[in-house]
Amino acid sequence: MDSNDANIPPGVLVFYHIQIKIASRRPRDNTAEAQGAASRRTIKEVWLEWHGLVEIMEPEGKPKSFISTPNDYESDGEEAFTEVEIREQHTIPLKPFWTGSAYEKEVLLDASTLGDVPAVYRVPAPAPHQMPVIGVYIDPRVRTGFRYKIRPMQALDAPPLSVKPRYLFGGKALTLQSIGRGFARRFTFEPVDSTLNENTNYFWSDSRPEGFVFEIEAIAIGDKFTIYDANHEPQGTLEVVQQQKNQIELEQKISEDGTIEKKVKVNTLCKIEWYENDDITKLVPVTGVAILKKGRGNAAVTRVANVAIGIKQLKKGYELKPGIKSSSRRITVNGSDIKDIPCQYSIVGLERYEHPVIGTYIDPRIVPGFFYRVRPANSRHHLFEGRSLLLQSIGMGYGKRITFKPDTLNAPENYFWSDSHPEGVGMEPRAVHPEMKFTITGNGGLLGEAMVFRADLPQIEEKTEYVDVPGKRGKAVEKYIQVDVTCHVKLATTGGGSVDSEVHLMKVSGTALVRKEPGQAAAKLVKVFNVGLDSQLNLLFAHSQTELTFHPLP
Repeated sequence: MDSNDANIPPGVLVFYHIQIKIASRRPRDNTAEAQGAASRRTIKEVWLEWHGLVEIMEPEGKPKSFISTPNDYESDGEEAFTEVEIREQHTIPLKPFWTGSAYEKEVLLDASTLGDVPAVYRVPAPAPHQMPVIGVYIDPRVRTGFRYKIRPMQALDAPPLSVKPRYLFGGKALTLQSIGRGFARRFTFEPVDSTLNENTNYFWSDSRPEGFVFEIEAIAIGDKFTIYDANHEPQGTLEVVQQQKNQIELEQKISEDGTIEKKVKVNTLCKIEWYENDDITKLVPVTGVAILKKGRGNAAVTRVANVAIGIKQLKKGYELKPGIKSSSRRITVNGSDIKDIPCQYSIVGLERYEHPVIGTYIDPRIVPGFFYRVRPANSRHHLFEGRSLLLQSIGMGYGKRITFKPDTLNAPENYFWSDSHPEGVGMEPRAVHPEMKFTITGNGGLLGEAMVFRADLPQIEEKTEYVDVPGKRGKAVEKYIQVDVTCHVKLATTGGGSVDSEVHLMKVSGTALVRKEPGQAAAKLVKVFNVGLDSQLNLLFAHSQTELTFHPLP
């Protein structure tokens, strides 16, 4: 080996042997002068000639053509290895906006192809979900009104295992508001975590010499959708919990009126609640193609098509529409399930915490002696002026009379029949009411007092249990109801016993235990446990492992 070959990397010998093998199939120049010139060429010269970095002059003085273009290499390979079968690779049909170079991991970005300044940039090949922005080159898929996550592009000479640069703006996907003009173009995003007058969410396209990559986000964590089947009937709801893979833009259409439509492939993990599955919530993978449309304002997801739900029991053919509408929630009940007349009904519009009543069917969780609030399925207004009333009795027959505690005994009006509303009604159990008073205990000591100020939020029944009572006929009925109320709280002094006069307004959440003894007409609230306070005091009690309990005062 010649002394000049000492600096050639070991891998270059592989290219040299490939060059010899390919050239062996070409006609050779057997003249003595050509053989002598070939014997004097070093491996380094062959390697430099292969990559097109130097021009090797032939004996006639004519420059030798470069052989570094990928087209030349592919044609030589086809001639030299005709017996090798090359199978077609199936990938996502994405339209490239750049041209490849002689290196597999690099691409050339030519701004002149976009009608801009004829500047060419050599950058690492972007992933399918990435859109490059560098200097005057802006990927044509980057549009204002859409949400993007931005990461500085990795340097071309970066080591293969080097850590990728972090995302800008704390890794949040922000809506692109404007793209400036000129050589250095300013990208301005929505003022999240900043003010409108002092918006710090911006950068220039030449702020970093290596450039940037944009990643579109069509669906974000926390987005909620309604699931529709092929017949456009609502089947359930879902909420996005996690992004399992990067979202890939598949297509972009720009109408004559300037409307932009994008199709983005999404792969997420969602929390799903099927209407026909007793409100059971599951975490399952969901894939589909999100369709975004942008008019004069920001882009919004109109629907998600070709949705597949699950892994083993894969369900296909669904469509997602943004938002959860209670008017779309559909449940089906059957009288044979409660040993009644075998009639099947479908109710649309009830919330998940409302028990259905329709025709001859009355949900078995509805028990006399407990308080309920009643709402027709096709209305947002409750019956009986929205009050929570004590259920006294449930009649028999086809149209069952549901009677509540009357306001006056001489003219009772608080009742209705199960078939009075053809669309059905929902009955929400209520455990805690405004102006109820409690004592707060923890670790065996008195911590304070509380009085309910507001109880507007839904109260959700977790379970109903029938408990045997020794020495009594029948069983006691216990309901566990989740409550979220606002209370005026007075805390006890340090020594305990006396209560401070200062009143704190706090949000209180917990589980209320309501029990109806055998033979009694009305159930009583026993306690509220697993209490959480919307206050810094909650951290203090949690740190001291103090479990708060609210006991009702008579």
